[in-house]
Amino acid sequence: MSPVTDAFSPATRAGSPRTGERRRQAAPARAGLGVFLAIVLLALNLRTIVASLPPLLAEVRGELGLSAAAAGLLTTLPVLCFGALAPLAPLLARRVPIERLVVACGLLTAGAAALRGAGGAAPLFTGSVLAGVAIALAQAVLPAFIRTRFPAQAGPLTGAFSMSLTLGAALAAGAAVPLERLLGGSWAASLAAWAVPAALATVLWLPAALGAGTVVRGAPPPALWRRPLAWSVSLFFGVQSMTFYAGLAWLPSVLEDAGYEAGEAGALQALGNVLQIVPAFVLPILAARRSQQAGLLAAVVLLSVAAPVGLLAAPGAAPLWMVLLGLGQGGALGLALILPVLRGGDAATVASLTAMALCVGYLVAATGPWLLGAVHDATDGWSVPLVLLAALTALELVPGLAASRGRTLTPARSL
Repeated sequence: MSPVTDAFSPATRAGSPRTGERRRQAAPARAGLGVFLAIVLLALNLRTIVASLPPLLAEVRGELGLSAAAAGLLTTLPVLCFGALAPLAPLLARRVPIERLVVACGLLTAGAAALRGAGGAAPLFTGSVLAGVAIALAQAVLPAFIRTRFPAQAGPLTGAFSMSLTLGAALAAGAAVPLERLLGGSWAASLAAWAVPAALATVLWLPAALGAGTVVRGAPPPALWRRPLAWSVSLFFGVQSMTFYAGLAWLPSVLEDAGYEAGEAGALQALGNVLQIVPAFVLPILAARRSQQAGLLAAVVLLSVAAPVGLLAAPGAAPLWMVLLGLGQGGALGLALILPVLRGGDAATVASLTAMALCVGYLVAATGPWLLGAVHDATDGWSVPLVLLAALTALELVPGLAASRGRTLTPARSL
């Protein structure tokens, strides 16, 4: 019996499935090590497609003759899919068992990764879009799965989810070039290699998908987009994502202009990314133990604001500022992912609120790199962009404080 199947054995279900009862809602269970591993492996694959391409982009552009605009579109398409397609996830989760959705998304991710390695611009763009579709759905239904099946362990499981997102991005970015060298200097083979972990995650979830599965029950909240609390949760996700992607795109350039070599700037960026792993895991656990999360919010925002301010005032201490940035941004991501789980009054609302947060969040996030780049072009320097980055980071407090209050959303009311 697989690790995931163990968690859904008849002893932990609301009765054994019989003919005609394949969509019966499973009773809450307790997650074992196998479930943690399944969630970790699934989440690791939600960022490899995005993070594995940028280190190889120069070689890809040179071989395929892509313009800078086309290359930018190539890296932006999956992120746009994350936002645009997230609202489909709760609709599917009310009709199809989440375990089967996860398996379908895993198969599509593996196929998309392999397609990107087929060579040529058309397979590369098509594979990127297909991967974006798969990841958009998988990352939106997983919080609803956690809330439905393991509500007592929402904090640790969401922490494992958010930690694995950052870990997957760090692994893919760090391994892209070594994989290219190992596989005969082929960027296409390096990109295709990420089909392997996606296939492994699919295999791990497959036995659970063959069972009765977990379908989200409860009336959909049709007025969610008109509720202030839902917008607070979504805008917090959006602003923290915007500052993350803006920093990811431009902080290496800031460091190089401050006198660091390109390799040093890249290493400092990697340091910040790696340090996100621990707070991304810990913050959801701490947040789930509190009725309000304002203190945690203030701590992560303070750490994140200190980084651009420090780079502006004392760029020679950049290692310290990147450490603080990694801790702050990792904590902000963990908090952003647990808030829909905590503010949703039932599983259906969690699914819809997560989808709304991802939709709003990634569409807002896509503006971050462009905004900082435009300000840099207008001012011909990095001082004003760093001030802007600090201001945007502090702005997380506005929706974050409202989202951190101990209230819940249900289809009938917002408390």
